[in-house]
Amino acid sequence: MTSVSAMILWWTLIFVALTFIPPVTSYTILGGIDQEKKDDAESENSFVTEKLRHLQKQVELRIQSHEPSGRVSMAGTLWEASPLLADYITNPACPLEAFQRMRIHDDDDGNVRLQPQPSTVVELGSGVGLASLAAAFLGCRVFATDGSPSSIRLMNENFEKYAPDFPMPPRTLRLDWGDMDATQSLIQSELCCLPDVIMASDVVYSYSAREELAATIRLLCPKGHSGRVVIAHRWRTDPADEGSFFESFDDDFDREEVGMEFLPDDGYHRTRNMMDMRYPISIFEMRRKC
Repeated sequence: MTSVSAMILWWTLIFVALTFIPPVTSYTILGGIDQEKKDDAESENSFVTEKLRHLQKQVELRIQSHEPSGRVSMAGTLWEASPLLADYITNPACPLEAFQRMRIHDDDDGNVRLQPQPSTVVELGSGVGLASLAAAFLGCRVFATDGSPSSIRLMNENFEKYAPDFPMPPRTLRLDWGDMDATQSLIQSELCCLPDVIMASDVVYSYSAREELAATIRLLCPKGHSGRVVIAHRWRTDPADEGSFFESFDDDFDREEVGMEFLPDDGYHRTRNMMDMRYPISIFEMRRKC
């Protein structure tokens, strides 16, 4: 066989392989089961367990590793800052009045009761709903929002599981950051007031969405409002860039980082990065300037 004939045969075999043999990344049959469908089923039935130490509760949340399209599910992931936010707002020492007044008390007859006026809490980018779940356990009036249909579905399922434990069940609502009409409708038609707390975790990851997120926060906490903004953030690749989001509020908000005494007493949360001396996750509280 000449070198020319060998080359023709080689390219013919490649063409046949690419045309008629299914790519291995599409699916693999194992024992008659479509492995791609099997993986989808497993991702739909994935769970993560988190302990709410201050409430002496352990919760199991449904999560989702991939969207039906096959891409990684951002909305279906329990990101690192969410458990820390849940831990902070349920801490009996948390100084935020909106959570302090929701503490459970015993009346003179020993019956457990809640304070009569529940705090209104809006969570932005709620994901699978852990922080909203924690606030609802406290007795808050909670509105868990996200722009992802997958997130809404997962939260509904996670909230339904613990419905008997809520003094007031949390609501799930679709809300895209930067949609001012939808945000105004949320305030007027659903909340019927401005929220006492706007909270979020791991939401400063996409530079393209930061302006819309900031605008939504400012509408929910306008000038003259006494509400609080609480954001837990996991520092990632560019702390200076990520920090610029929080600094953008400094002209019209007072901002304070939550102290180390509120962090879990473990090596991870209390170990500073040697490069910038930051803890891996920070919680910022903000309030409108007078």
